[in-house]
Amino acid sequence: MKYLHKFFRHLNESLDITDLSKEELDEMLLPIKDLEIEYSFQEARTITEGEFEGYKSMNITFRNSFKTAPIGGYTEMITDDKFWEFLDELIAFKNRLESVQVSINTNWKWGIVVCFIQNAKVEGDLFKIQKLYNEMTKRTSVSKSDFTNNMTKRLDKENLKITVNCSGYDQTSSYTDRKWNGLFRGMDFSEFNIEKEITTLSHPAAFGNKSAVITITLKSSEEH
Repeated sequence: MKYLHKFFRHLNESLDITDLSKEELDEMLLPIKDLEIEYSFQEARTITEGEFEGYKSMNITFRNSFKTAPIGGYTEMITDDKFWEFLDELIAFKNRLESVQVSINTNWKWGIVVCFIQNAKVEGDLFKIQKLYNEMTKRTSVSKSDFTNNMTKRLDKENLKITVNCSGYDQTSSYTDRKWNGLFRGMDFSEFNIEKEITTLSHPAAFGNKSAVITITLKSSEEH
């Protein structure tokens, strides 16, 4: 392995890049730029449903500018020898990486997305709060309402806490329990405490509207 050796070695040790600075990543992946390939990362996330529930995954996207030409009657085909070097490197990387699963989504001409699923599982309270956060995100991602569009969420993994901010900037985004309950109808919050700090706004542009800061934490064993 010529281009991805340092990166491969780090992943086999931790399968996580969140502890690395951008400078460390750039140094580790500098060789791949010899093939005129750029890269970007998606933050590691916990999978909370399906076959790989409980595992963490991480995506890396390789973007290229391989030379192409109209050959063989097709509009454009890759004619760049660097493509074959990169393909050899990618296959070797996959075969030697210690992970549960390696998946790929590709448009060879523009970019390749590779997903790694780590060996160790996320369990206990951290998994519970991550699962709830993912389920809430699925709801907010498909909703098109002003209430949802003006809502932000943050997961604090260290303190096992979800914080939701509802801005209430205008009437349609103003917080009400009806909007909250409608958005998350059917979700099971029985293992969690939900604390709401609701404020009636006095700013002229939002007078009378309500903003809210909602904090969600796990119940203690005594509270179940």
